[in-house]
Amino acid sequence: MYIGNDECEQLYRGGGGSAGAIVGGLVGGVVGLILLFICCLIICCPSLIPCLRGRPLRSNNAYVNSGSAWGYDSSDSIFTSGTFASYYYQYGKYHGPFNMKLGFYATADYVVHGGGIDDVGAYVITGIYSPRTLRIGLTKQYQSGTGNPQENLGHKVTIQVEWNYYDQQFEGKYYLRTRRHKDENSFISRYEGARY
Repeated sequence: MYIGNDECEQLYRGGGGSAGAIVGGLVGGVVGLILLFICCLIICCPSLIPCLRGRPLRSNNAYVNSGSAWGYDSSDSIFTSGTFASYYYQYGKYHGPFNMKLGFYATADYVVHGGGIDDVGAYVITGIYSPRTLRIGLTKQYQSGTGNPQENLGHKVTIQVEWNYYDQQFEGKYYLRTRRHKDENSFISRYEGARY
């Protein structure tokens, strides 16, 4: 079918609005999908975005208290003060085990204190835990001038772990941000015994 000049002009002036709406809807839809993808990427995979790497999504307090409650009470046996073997994953391999002494203080608002030495250096640990969620949030503060001078910058490491009933250990992540490193990776802690 042939459309003449008059009919083209009429479509252009009067009937072209629907075409504009379709194009606008398509452009808006594509932009919306791109923004949705970016938001999902930030929420689900923060380690892929360099400026977010090495920083937990939630504070230790929010992490520890936001987990779901467990149906069984094993908190007395898993939050026992003593020596824990700790392992962390960095540079393509696990490092450890390193002895880490932790004291759990239920009467002091579920505070954790401790310390130890690993292949980076000597450190002091403070944090909180919850017998309801079976989670621990720790801050490991390295003491400058101890251990490996290439790695120990006197920096802090955030550790967030949760009890794994089947493996009988705490598992989670550590988060590290220094002028040299931005990292987050696996962290495991297992009770070895003997109260201190």
